[in-house]
Amino acid sequence: MKGLRTFFFTYDGTVRAIDGVSFRMKGGETLGLVGETGCGKSVTAFSITRLISDPPGRIVEGEVWFRGANLLWGLDREARFVENPRTHRVKVKRRFRRVRAASERMAAIRGTGIGMIFQEPTQAMNPIFSISDQVGETLLLHRGQEIIDEMLAFRSQILDQPAVAQAIDQVVEVVANRQLGPELRAACDGLARTVGVRSVATEVYYIALSLAGELETLRADVVRALRRLCLTGFQRRYLKHRRRGLLIQKALNEGYLREMREGRPYARQRRVLQARQGSERFTHFYFGIWGLRGRSQRALKHEVFWRSVATLETVSIPNPVQVARGYPHELSGGMIQRVMIAMTLAPEPDVLIADEPTTALDVTIQAQILELMRGLKERVGTAILLITHDLAVIAEVADRVNVMYAGRIVESASVRDLFRQPLHPYTQGLLASIPRLDRPEKELASIPGSVPNLLSPPPGCRFHPRCPYAMPICKGETPPMTVEGPGHQVACYLYAGPLATN
Repeated sequence: MKGLRTFFFTYDGTVRAIDGVSFRMKGGETLGLVGETGCGKSVTAFSITRLISDPPGRIVEGEVWFRGANLLWGLDREARFVENPRTHRVKVKRRFRRVRAASERMAAIRGTGIGMIFQEPTQAMNPIFSISDQVGETLLLHRGQEIIDEMLAFRSQILDQPAVAQAIDQVVEVVANRQLGPELRAACDGLARTVGVRSVATEVYYIALSLAGELETLRADVVRALRRLCLTGFQRRYLKHRRRGLLIQKALNEGYLREMREGRPYARQRRVLQARQGSERFTHFYFGIWGLRGRSQRALKHEVFWRSVATLETVSIPNPVQVARGYPHELSGGMIQRVMIAMTLAPEPDVLIADEPTTALDVTIQAQILELMRGLKERVGTAILLITHDLAVIAEVADRVNVMYAGRIVESASVRDLFRQPLHPYTQGLLASIPRLDRPEKELASIPGSVPNLLSPPPGCRFHPRCPYAMPICKGETPPMTVEGPGHQVACYLYAGPLATN
């Protein structure tokens, strides 16, 4: 990210929420972003994914580079700013056609490229649709081709093979011996590998748990669950139709990425692909007939439901089958947070932006979620931007830390350097406010004052009204970022300029 500036244009004036933020992340690195409420951490996350509410917000300038592509390419052509000389209000005149094109380009990145865990999960969930519908939508968007390929590869002759009957007998034997823990999981996974469809493991596992005392009924229900994988002609045609649409969308997304890499539009190619996508949608008229469409979609819906249940299991949700069939209003805040985390981690994104991911969770679940994120980082090489107030979490999982104040980064260092030798007075104040076991009776320190109003931020260093070491130069000039050690940067006149001291 280079020189990002995000403003909110209101009737009272212009709020400079992000003013010149720059940083770099590497694959497999966890970068912490800390600061008080209102300093611009969440706005930074929304700016990266271009989810700023417009109006009143607008990314004014900057660059966000990802996979060799500038995600903010064409930003200067999307809108122009006209200031009223009398009232000094700024009016934003948007070119909506280009704004829509930019939104389509970003849709190609979100999910598998950049995923985000939102701070308010209840606002990100749709109250009308069930949990399985919303988790399943994520799976179909980003793993749809893989799911459909598995379903199309299955043939009914597979069920007649001796290996399948042997795997079913093993599941029944494990249940008969009341081994309902890891042994049952292993038996169900073995059956899924034999059949070649991963969702079978989850479905058979919960069938076995519900029918642990009725072995004959269990065997019949397991066979029935496998029979639903045998597709009719209509269902095969529907899946092939959906697969073609996904391939066209994939080609369209690659075209969008090429636009952002090379900095020039491929309008003709985009129009051709969109026309093909539209024609694919209406090629088979019988998909519009409700009865036929319902039968055609049934197999895919069933498959996606059990994959959604398996996704919910990754974040330790109790009774995931019941949760998947429920709605957001039936869940607690912490449970919805876990559902949102499961949805974000399912596509295994290259960059994960986690905005206060553990705030609504208890301590044991926090540890599980952080371990899940660490495992994703080690397995896929995901880069994680962790936004939090909890410095203990930062010390545990982050590799580097950026300290943010009033829309600007004031210090950047490795976790070890920041906690051992904080340089900026604001960072020192944050660390001094943490309770310590070696000083149980010491009164906790606090930073006097509050974050300034960004409608009219203080000139020079924005922290100088609250800084105990403020000098006259701090009130007139913005301090530059200076290097004070390997990978340690700070924006403070205590370490830069003619007044710098040891």
